[in-house]
Amino acid sequence: MKKIKKILFTAATPMNYIMFKPISDRLLTDERFEVVYTANHSPRKLYGALGVKNVKMIRHEIAEWKKFDMCICPGYFYKPRKTAVKVQIFHSASIDNYSVSPKAMKFDKLFTIGPYLYDKFISTGTVAENDPRLEKIGMPKIDCLVDGSLDASAIRKELGIDNDLPTVLYAPTRSTISGTSLEHAGEQIIKTISQMDVNLIIKLHDRNYRMWRKKNPMDWKKRLDDLKTPNMKVITGYDICPAFYASDLLLSDVSSVTYEFCTLDRPMIFYNIDPMIDLVEKKERERWGNEISDLLAWGRDCGQVVFNVSEMKEAIDFGLANPQEKSEIRKEFAQKFFYNLGGATDKAVEKIYDLLELDPLNL
Repeated sequence: MKKIKKILFTAATPMNYIMFKPISDRLLTDERFEVVYTANHSPRKLYGALGVKNVKMIRHEIAEWKKFDMCICPGYFYKPRKTAVKVQIFHSASIDNYSVSPKAMKFDKLFTIGPYLYDKFISTGTVAENDPRLEKIGMPKIDCLVDGSLDASAIRKELGIDNDLPTVLYAPTRSTISGTSLEHAGEQIIKTISQMDVNLIIKLHDRNYRMWRKKNPMDWKKRLDDLKTPNMKVITGYDICPAFYASDLLLSDVSSVTYEFCTLDRPMIFYNIDPMIDLVEKKERERWGNEISDLLAWGRDCGQVVFNVSEMKEAIDFGLANPQEKSEIRKEFAQKFFYNLGGATDKAVEKIYDLLELDPLNL
């Protein structure tokens, strides 16, 4: 009888679960694996909030000292001591380059999301060019955007959108000390779009619903309830992909969701907040000595940049009327940021079986 392979999936936030879910769903179908989930705090609370059932769970303080054949981590928060193969899958496609860190050297394999991240590891000297740890995998989370598995009509019906109006998705980045578009102009943004002849989907980062004295003093759940209009839909789930698929245009600021949205080749708008951009530049200078960040150099070429609500309204009208504007740039971005579009889960699973010396043919 062959030995069961023990594989651990780790998370610090519900968003991390969304990153590894397509992979873990595959492995859970193979009886040769014992799949275990852990979380930085309470795994039962984190996964329970996501409706995850019938999966073994373990506290991270115990998991870090137990023997596993492999652990899969979407971030650097987990510190395995006795795991045989440590795999990093990263938490997003952000060009703040948080993922490009010496902490990556603690992992045996780096399942890079796309050419940008892969090349950044090398150009910064963090990883040698021929380092065998680097693997070209992609982002399994967004396979559904291009593999035909999503149904836009079904998503709109579930959201209660039963008209033929165009749909705008507002998805700002998480709260920061400098403030995002949500903190600086969120109410104006929401009120303005709500008065337009469109559907508005609002998807806030889950941490925007946590109140902090400095970073996030607003109770956004209550405020959104107060601002609610018939054409507004607020989604609180952690997987943004269905909202992407049902939307005709995305409004954000510096969130990595903009690059994921490029895979759909639909118009997008970047709402510029100067203090936030200044913070991005400051961090880039501190990390790499860059005089200008990638975000400012070319990172917003795939959409329209606006500086106030009036410009935003005009940009929404223009984007919806001219969806092919910047199409070629969006396609270039999709290829720049992601390997194996539509097939990243297959690639990741194939590599996992290879690393664990298992035959995947039964899947």
